[in-house]
Amino acid sequence: MLIPALASGAPVALPAITANGVARQLRRLRPQATYLTPPVLRSAVAAGARFTGRVWSGSAPVSAALLARVMQAGATQAYGVYALTELFPAAVVEAAEKAAYGDLGDLAGELLPGVQAQVDIAGQLLLAGPAACDRYLGESHQPWIATGDQARIEHTADGQRLILAGRCKDMILRAAENIYPGLYEPALHVSGVSLAILAGLPAGDGDERVAAVVQLAPGADRRQVRAALCEQFDRMGSARPDVLFFADVPLSGRSRKPDRQAAARLVAAAPTRALEPAGGQVR
Repeated sequence: MLIPALASGAPVALPAITANGVARQLRRLRPQATYLTPPVLRSAVAAGARFTGRVWSGSAPVSAALLARVMQAGATQAYGVYALTELFPAAVVEAAEKAAYGDLGDLAGELLPGVQAQVDIAGQLLLAGPAACDRYLGESHQPWIATGDQARIEHTADGQRLILAGRCKDMILRAAENIYPGLYEPALHVSGVSLAILAGLPAGDGDERVAAVVQLAPGADRRQVRAALCEQFDRMGSARPDVLFFADVPLSGRSRKPDRQAAARLVAAAPTRALEPAGGQVR
């Protein structure tokens, strides 16, 4: 990601380790362009960071609510970037376009020039393009990169755009129905929510229950957030969560992506009084 900037002669600064450090960097450097992963971006916003120029975020799901907070914090434009280690970048979406999208799924945006996409028989997104890796070490050439993401492709006047439904491995099986969390999670990012995911909880006989794990933004009113979430739950049909749990969403990996397995363990270990039904009164 740094190579194009360095090759063009642009000065580049690596982000500080702490959120307060990033906020100080932004204040001192006033960069024309900033790229931060969603976890770092959320932390920086919470630390009172002010932005200048364009802000880009990727390497993990980027919500419309987070991009909106970045715009409110001074950015002239904010974008979500969809990319893989094997093909970087693949698609991009501007904050206002992402916020205006009202259908199921997570709008990843328009495919970038040269990027090709198709969906296999299982609904998995496959990508190809000039920036794609040729092969994995010790293996033969791969014409298409299997992303591991469920997606659909929509044709637009300008080309094609991607709508993601979540990771294939994250599918939740409830009452013999396949539920892909990525289809519904964007709707959970109501005002006052910093991050929210759906996780499957074992319910016996191979079936699962659905839990919504919601991380509140600093200063958010829990009751107001809960009321807004319940309105969204009513629109989720068969994917409606069984329980709602307010907690910090566990993150893992180099990109600090939400960890659903850890979230499921967190909910399973929580006392019953901490779990709320997705509708009705708190138990």
